[in-house]
Amino acid sequence: MNIPLIDVAPLFSDDPRGWSEVERALYDAHSTIGFSVLVNHRVPRSVTDDLFCASRRFHALPDERKMPLRYGANLRGFLPLNTSTLRRSPLGSAKKPNHSDSFIVIDELDESLRERWSHCALSGHQIWPREVDGFEAAARRYRDAVARLGMKVLPCFSEMMGLPRDGLNGYYTPNNPILRLLHYPALPMREPDVFGSAPHTDYGCLTFVAQDEVGGLQVQAADGDWLDVPFIDNSLVLNTGQIIATWSRGRIKATPHRVVNHPCKARYSIAFFFDCGLNAPVAPLVPPQDSTAAREAQPTKLYGEHLEALLRANYSFSA
Repeated sequence: MNIPLIDVAPLFSDDPRGWSEVERALYDAHSTIGFSVLVNHRVPRSVTDDLFCASRRFHALPDERKMPLRYGANLRGFLPLNTSTLRRSPLGSAKKPNHSDSFIVIDELDESLRERWSHCALSGHQIWPREVDGFEAAARRYRDAVARLGMKVLPCFSEMMGLPRDGLNGYYTPNNPILRLLHYPALPMREPDVFGSAPHTDYGCLTFVAQDEVGGLQVQAADGDWLDVPFIDNSLVLNTGQIIATWSRGRIKATPHRVVNHPCKARYSIAFFFDCGLNAPVAPLVPPQDSTAAREAQPTKLYGEHLEALLRANYSFSA
């Protein structure tokens, strides 16, 4: 099975037929393999290139200049190499830490959320690598551009679940975007249980990934085989996460994926997690298909609680 390529240009026009064709293509992709590759997405190439450049310059700094930006009690800033281990995953606990490092950018909590979530991993204030000229501006431009794309794609997923086109908008007010600039060093003698990112499913809703030509992102097919996600110039990989799968009662898939380090080349990618608000429910939004499911007790967990538990389990926070 190949990862479907989807032209999303009609989402930016007034063509109802084209919009419906994009929605159908997204449903076909994300109800089966859970991944697609988007083209004509209106995120300017220059915006993506600028952030890749800033990311490479940051990751090229010596460790002693990056460590002052290391994340502490909150998940913002620099995550050094081998500091995250997937201990809580639907695929089981990883044996080794992820052989990657990254820089995380998270919006300041909306004022309406601060009392409830002031002590969670997503609170606090963003720190920036000031010695990398243009880093903050490049990150903000990219984040805003992909968030606009996310708001174009979101109504498609709403209708896929049988909801009104704006049915998910309320769960995104305010939303919870997380930007992660990833670096996967070359690994010439990789052990079988060492990955740049161990097999996992994403925690949230929609993930948009810009990747370079090195490759290494792989998706698990239904038969258990691992498929390479191709590099297509000026495209964005889209995958769906655990919350979309829960909301849709599994109609939309959260598919296991991983990153395998290249033996000779470093890999860079930009992951943008376009997630719902912290107060959004982790519960099905569509009716059950049988009466037995209808009698099941509905969970009351909020997305913030779901995310906090996973982050605390998989990252080593410090005061």
